[in-house]
Amino acid sequence: MTSNGKVIGINGNKVKLRMFKESSCAHCSGCGEANKLARELEITYDGNVEIGDIVTFELEDIKMLKIGFIVYILPILMMIIGFFISKKMGAEEKLSVLVSFIFLIGSFVCLHIYDKYFVKEKVDMRVVAVEKDTETFSADSCVGNNKEQ
Repeated sequence: MTSNGKVIGINGNKVKLRMFKESSCAHCSGCGEANKLARELEITYDGNVEIGDIVTFELEDIKMLKIGFIVYILPILMMIIGFFISKKMGAEEKLSVLVSFIFLIGSFVCLHIYDKYFVKEKVDMRVVAVEKDTETFSADSCVGNNKEQ
């Protein structure tokens, strides 16, 4: 996954970016409505950048798939496992559904604890290109191209 962002701050080798929402993530409800146009993030980069530069960065596809599996598929699998475990133990269907939702909620709690306490390094994005300050991009742009004509 490749995205663009405008440099809004530099602190040593940490670069703060305002990320442009690409059309592929604009429909996602992962961000709140207030963050639909742009989101701020911080990445590590040892190269030469200045405030206002446009940075292209990428996340490896395999890491993106792993994150997607953990966040979207694993809770559903836990819900199904909870249902079948309770059915195997002889529970009625109502109780099995309740247990499946308990497993779902438990998976969300485990994900939250894992993210907060065990993930030492957040997602590592690699900078691909740096463009010097141009008027081609705007932080309010949804697709990264906001040329005035």
